[in-house]
Amino acid sequence: RLSEDSTMVLGKRWKDTAETVIIGGGCVGVSLAYHLAKAGQKDVVLLEKSELTAGSTWHAAGLTTYYHPGINLKKVHYHSIKLYESLEAETGQAVGFHQPGSIRIASTPVRVDELKYQMARTHWHPTPQWLITPEKIKELFPLLNMDKVLAGLYNPGDGHIDPYSLTMALAAGARMYGAQIYNPALVSGLTPTSDGKWDVQTPHGTIRANRIVNATGFWAREVGQQIGFEHPTIPVHHQYVVTATVPEVKSLKAELPVIRDLEGSYYLRQERDGLLFGPYEREEKMVLQDSWVRDGVPPGFGKELFESDLDRIMDHVEMAMEMVPVLKNADIINIVSGPITYTPDLLPMVGPHQGARNYWTAIGFGYGVIHAGGIGKFLSDWIVTGEPPYDLIECDPNRYGKWTTVPYMCSKARESYGFNNVVGYPKEERFAGRPTNRTSGVYELLKGKASMGFHTGWEQPHWFYKPEDNAGYKPSFRRTNWFGPVGRECKLVMEKVGVIDLTPFGKFMVKGKDSQKLLDRLFANTMPKVRITLYTTTHCITTHCITTMLYTTHCGSVPFAAQLEIYVSLSPLSGGPD
Repeated sequence: RLSEDSTMVLGKRWKDTAETVIIGGGCVGVSLAYHLAKAGQKDVVLLEKSELTAGSTWHAAGLTTYYHPGINLKKVHYHSIKLYESLEAETGQAVGFHQPGSIRIASTPVRVDELKYQMARTHWHPTPQWLITPEKIKELFPLLNMDKVLAGLYNPGDGHIDPYSLTMALAAGARMYGAQIYNPALVSGLTPTSDGKWDVQTPHGTIRANRIVNATGFWAREVGQQIGFEHPTIPVHHQYVVTATVPEVKSLKAELPVIRDLEGSYYLRQERDGLLFGPYEREEKMVLQDSWVRDGVPPGFGKELFESDLDRIMDHVEMAMEMVPVLKNADIINIVSGPITYTPDLLPMVGPHQGARNYWTAIGFGYGVIHAGGIGKFLSDWIVTGEPPYDLIECDPNRYGKWTTVPYMCSKARESYGFNNVVGYPKEERFAGRPTNRTSGVYELLKGKASMGFHTGWEQPHWFYKPEDNAGYKPSFRRTNWFGPVGRECKLVMEKVGVIDLTPFGKFMVKGKDSQKLLDRLFANTMPKVRITLYTTTHCITTHCITTMLYTTHCGSVPFAAQLEIYVSLSPLSGGPD
């Protein structure tokens, strides 16, 4: 809606009200503007402090893949790729989308197990994925040294896209459907109103918004601080190398698939007639831009880069040269070292944020290009319909709390970056930054006697040691060292008695004359008799519409009262796309 005294700003008419104001003009923010406008929301405004793609988007390697080691984020990747396939025809803007496929290389027996495990999980989704032989890998990527290659995970339809062109096409689509994009338009203040709206202050004027979405990449902490949040995001230095023309590449008749050498911890793809190579360094070598956490992002930083450091990635370069020998004679024409944003667990923070009405986040994207299309659709569906279209609880922005300190965040970001290509075992535990300040009164007593797990900041015993047990955390794709001891504990609790540490569970007291009616309706099971414990489920107990596990007990001293102990695991599977 335009007010009568609206004026021209930045060559267009200024809107002083909006349904949704999106802050940040990277590929994620622009994708949300596109999807909201296309879904029919009339007043969508995007504010970008400098120019579209400034930040992490413009220098991204642009990889796109159907693959993700988890279940839910596969849907995000699927929606992104399907959008990118049709976006140029819809908007008339070229996006530079290449789909030569991709291969994840297994060069050890345990990597083959990992690929088989992921093949078992892929049947949840319609995305094409195949376990292929070394012979097939050589056929698809003839420049590989096959000495160590045992198998590959092949995703046809994978590839890469030009991040700048993608963002501009999304922006063209957003404008085509009625969204307004203002830049440069720095957000200088965010003030909540008594009716749940927001006054968004800029040098050009104030916009009254029904909701705001923080999609500001490595500026997310600074925008969050305007309303009292300390979002746990931190920039990481990521480097990739671009070569000049490689004659062996130029002579090929078809574009090479993207490869991901899991043991070498790098990705490699064709870039015109040369190659583009990007590694993920070990914890002790990778670099965090932690000064930005302490002091903020330098004013004016947008399309700048960090100083490159080829020596830091030489171990990976040498492994890549062994796997792809033509790299040895390739001339390097560019080394890109830019900031990408990490959260402690590598996954983004997507959805409404507790503690401020109508404040949403779409931040913490280490892989913004492949996430942009799907997350834009996911958030748009949620905003327009009032419910998320599917479960994405591992990206809940509320999974962190005051226990997420800066030292913890830095430690976990190092771990997560180094873990990009480590073996992703089922039921994985990661130990950097632990324990947090969330330890129970029995932690010191139990920590040396049990294998500890991590749940929303808390340490909790997973299983207890006996002298004859093979103790410690030893993950596997087969039966682990805890298989027997856990069975022993289950038998003990069933036949005798056991004490379980439920410290990580949320506890709620429900009182009043209609408590039993409410709980009988809310839970899938009926309420138990007094002093009896029941294990049941409930639906939509959070805004994520997930199924939540809980224990329910009547408290004998309070008529029609119940104690609910609710626990939702927020420890996602390891790894992430490249």
